[in-house]
Amino acid sequence: MLQSEPVTAYVLKMYPRFSETFIVSEILAREAAGERIEIFALRPTTDARFHPELARIKAPVTYVGRPQSTSGVWESFRKAASAGLTGDVARAFGDLAAADPDDAVQAINLAAELQRREARHLHAHFASAATAVTRLASLITGIPYSFTAHAADIFRDSVSPDGLRAKLAGAHHVVTISDYNLQYLRRHFPQQAERLRLVRNGLELARFPYRDPRPVGSTVRVAAVGRLVEKKGFQHLLPALASLIASGVRLDVRIAGSGLMAEELQSGIDGLGLSRQVRMLGPQTQDQIHELLDWADVFVAPCVVGADGNADGIPTVLLEAMATGTPCVSTAVTGIPEVVRDGHTGLLIEPGDPVLLARAIRRITSPGTDRTLLARNARALIEREYDAGRQAAALRRLSFQTAVQRPVAPPEARTDTCGPGAEGSKCPLALTGAAMDVPSPQTEAVA
Repeated sequence: MLQSEPVTAYVLKMYPRFSETFIVSEILAREAAGERIEIFALRPTTDARFHPELARIKAPVTYVGRPQSTSGVWESFRKAASAGLTGDVARAFGDLAAADPDDAVQAINLAAELQRREARHLHAHFASAATAVTRLASLITGIPYSFTAHAADIFRDSVSPDGLRAKLAGAHHVVTISDYNLQYLRRHFPQQAERLRLVRNGLELARFPYRDPRPVGSTVRVAAVGRLVEKKGFQHLLPALASLIASGVRLDVRIAGSGLMAEELQSGIDGLGLSRQVRMLGPQTQDQIHELLDWADVFVAPCVVGADGNADGIPTVLLEAMATGTPCVSTAVTGIPEVVRDGHTGLLIEPGDPVLLARAIRRITSPGTDRTLLARNARALIEREYDAGRQAAALRRLSFQTAVQRPVAPPEARTDTCGPGAEGSKCPLALTGAAMDVPSPQTEAVA
């Protein structure tokens, strides 16, 4: 790796974070392609467990200070002054004063840290605190920034449209992970549409070897993985399992993850008499998840839209299950129909319906379903559209290309997808989307 290679600074709210394996895969892929990455974290980790892939990341990590006293704030201004940023901070003072106080001070500290680096581009994940700090640091330093918008950071009721609009407007470009997200953002922020790009999350495919599904035995083995929160939909999985058992289906079910709903779900297991068939595994490392997927006859991702508008994007573990050959059942929420295409790469149902969920589990494990064809189609789609190497190349091109000019009017927004902001009560059970939109078809790149 040549030292002349420009540095991309990743700004993350917390690093490392046990649930954010997609960020680790992205950084590893960019480093494997020869990029120089540095990581700036706004919070130290609170996780007690870590995935082994973290040890492969070469990027140095800097924790950006967050003063807890007025003297600490004053020290931040002193650091900015010593870094030669007094005038730059003054020019950005209006935006700093309007921001959350912690974000403003951390932006000043980040700007001072960047003066000692060779960063030419800043990239944040999630259009929330990390991007708020990154935008302000960009205003101070003049280093262009981008961010990846996922799901909760754009769909939740608590998201400020004005705040998101400012982040979009200031960015060199904005990445989002699904065609659903892309159309949603174009529809709600048409004046910023020229900055939007589709780059799907990627997997290191070599770490997910494929095998054809094994024949289903007398006991159906079901796996589900995710944070134990409303949007993951596990509260709908439990009654579906109970109905299958009541109809004579023998089940062995393992649910991996931790979260606020852990006690509620365990109570549901006990109340439905499922304690012999359903085990809560708690948080698992990626190696343990791989073993779970290899064990399972079917992987279920019963996602829903939460009461507060929160929704999943495309769960990374769903991509992993499809890559390894585990037949999948999921729901038509946000971008999931772009990967789980009903009857082709898996089975897709309407969200929040235990009856449909039970039927889909029965169908995908029945002798009449060509499970091998579903699995092979799923692997082919993952290889074609969710390869981390292609993702890394797309992100690099976007980061160091000349800023896009001359926006062309965006295409008419689609309203035929399911999730936050969708119109009507029905959602499609299949959707085809472009794999990587670089550059966006609605713009022209100008050298």
